[in-house]
Amino acid sequence: MLLFLLNVFAISIPVALFEIWMEKDKGWGSGLPKDKWYGAIIGKENLFMRNLAHIIGVPYFFGYAVFMYFLLIPVVLVLEYFFYIPQILFLFAVYIAILAVEDFSWFALNPYFPSLRELLKGPQGSIWWHKRWIRIAPLRYLPFSYFFSALCVSVLLFFLLLRNE
Repeated sequence: MLLFLLNVFAISIPVALFEIWMEKDKGWGSGLPKDKWYGAIIGKENLFMRNLAHIIGVPYFFGYAVFMYFLLIPVVLVLEYFFYIPQILFLFAVYIAILAVEDFSWFALNPYFPSLRELLKGPQGSIWWHKRWIRIAPLRYLPFSYFFSALCVSVLLFFLLLRNE
């Protein structure tokens, strides 16, 4: 469990801090220059990318997100698989947890605007890129994707435990 948490936080926090530095108070790449590769909107015309964005619950992907979440982080985890942790279920669980923890960390650590307060407002707040919400208290919400990620991570780790017994 310590290795899981170390993996998740060692990747999630630096990525969240880099995104905060890059985006400031503009979430989901909306403040990035659209004429640069990292700010360009990717896949609005591509059926696969459009469906993937819909499944994840975001409006679209942009260059930086595709590079970071579909290339760089998976490459790091593949390298871990070959050189350190040959447990594919474990690394899938780490990957899914990274996505959720990094997203939440962006809100929790962002000094440029009251993003955590806005996140908890859910559909009544200004966090426009999350589309599906779950009420956690009166007038308090979290994105559906956080709960779905927690469920996926739990199932993967459960199967890993079963396989190792």
